[in-house]
Amino acid sequence: MATGFAVSVSFGIAISLILFVKCISKTRQLPGPKGLPILGSFLELPREFEWLYWSQYKDLYGMFCSTTILGQTIVVLNDIESCSNLLEKRSAIYSGRPKMRFAGEIVGWDKQLLLAPYGDHFRAMRKLAHRHLGTKAAAATYSDTQELQSRHLIARLQDHPGDVVKNIRITIGAILLRMSHGYITRTDGNDPMINRIEIAAKDFYDATKPGRWMVDVFPWLKHLPKWLPGAGFQKIGARYYKTNMEQTDLPYNFVLEEMKNGTALASFTSTALQDPLLTDAEQQALKYCAAALYGGGLDTMTGAITTFFLVMILFPGIQEKVHQELDRVVGNDRFPTLKDQSNLPFVCAVQKEIYRWRTIVPLGIPHALTKDDEINGCIVSKGSIVISNLWQIAHDESSYHDPMTFNPGRFLQDSPELDPSSYVFGFGRRKCPGIEVAHSTVFMIMTTCLAVFEIEPGYNKEGVKEFPKDEFVPGSVCHPKPFECNVRPRSAKALQLIKMAQMEMGDTGID
Repeated sequence: MATGFAVSVSFGIAISLILFVKCISKTRQLPGPKGLPILGSFLELPREFEWLYWSQYKDLYGMFCSTTILGQTIVVLNDIESCSNLLEKRSAIYSGRPKMRFAGEIVGWDKQLLLAPYGDHFRAMRKLAHRHLGTKAAAATYSDTQELQSRHLIARLQDHPGDVVKNIRITIGAILLRMSHGYITRTDGNDPMINRIEIAAKDFYDATKPGRWMVDVFPWLKHLPKWLPGAGFQKIGARYYKTNMEQTDLPYNFVLEEMKNGTALASFTSTALQDPLLTDAEQQALKYCAAALYGGGLDTMTGAITTFFLVMILFPGIQEKVHQELDRVVGNDRFPTLKDQSNLPFVCAVQKEIYRWRTIVPLGIPHALTKDDEINGCIVSKGSIVISNLWQIAHDESSYHDPMTFNPGRFLQDSPELDPSSYVFGFGRRKCPGIEVAHSTVFMIMTTCLAVFEIEPGYNKEGVKEFPKDEFVPGSVCHPKPFECNVRPRSAKALQLIKMAQMEMGDTGID
């Protein structure tokens, strides 16, 4: 045991020396802060809202810039042109993912689509996702589910108007699990499958926090005995791994059992399993790809729709315009459907502005170079991490007039401003494969809620309306800070529609 520890320490010292040599031996680098020997810019990094720190690089160093942190090269892209030039046009070598020792190797997220290294396993998952969900036609096969669950949401909100975020997550989880595995969730908000996914989602965001796990900086730490002080991360990792595998295997095994019994509903998984074109590699990748469809969409769509509720409270004039458009196009006697989308330009503009105004994934998901590359005469080495600062792109004055203001009208002009859908879902071969599902789900929930509700601020302890602040929680996915919210039926006809939705859902003892 002592010998193993000595070997681990020696290995760690060797790695540190390699990093040191790597740090001082580079000759010509992209412009950027020099930082300190070995540490680089480590001491300058803020603990939160990192995208604001990276944004200052654009004016200081230009389109392409870089820094080092503990010997690791970080390339920062702060504008849409540099993202396009590298992540799109050179996607063959810019589609890797940084090695995350804790979240990837220990917890097992490197098998899932989001963090999988670029290779055969990743390509198999991408092909599956595109074939069975990546087109408008494929996504449209689930429109009934999106519309049904959106109606279930307003039924819940009518009974529990203060539980907005909780019920949004229940609804999105129900939509995504129905799509991915043909699984029908309980309507009372206490579904065991959803609960397992929620735990895995919390684990994921803890596992991927920058600087949270020293093993990400010093990989040799994973060889430490579990009983040694400082190796507690291994016990946490084992627990996170168990939850990750459960949220992957349980719904997949559910589909297999349903297919065996002849009761499986059409879903991404069941359709793929019956596809005569399914290869052995794709079959091995299928359960991980299916898990990514709901795991990758649950938190991001919840963030977008929670932001929508916040916006409706902060800007009642915009809510009124949406109401007017819905009344004119849809009327008061039915719920909106996805077929109404092309006739609701202002609603679609509001959705785009929600994507842009408070960018849900402000730094995107980092890419990594799989080969050395040359940028403006500078050699950038294999393994360099590439960050696309989506927040900066979304608030760039060269693309958006008065970018800090929420203004859907910017997309309705004769010369509309840059559509945020062109970048908020990522770039190149790492672009989110569920874009069409995300668009239609967010649209459906927005329009269904505003068809029947006035969205208002909640009340404080004294019974006075309390407007929320425009404040967001930092993190890889950026959510509004918790705020009080209230909904009430817009009219007698709206109340009738809500009652129809409640009857449709049935009396199941909603929590």
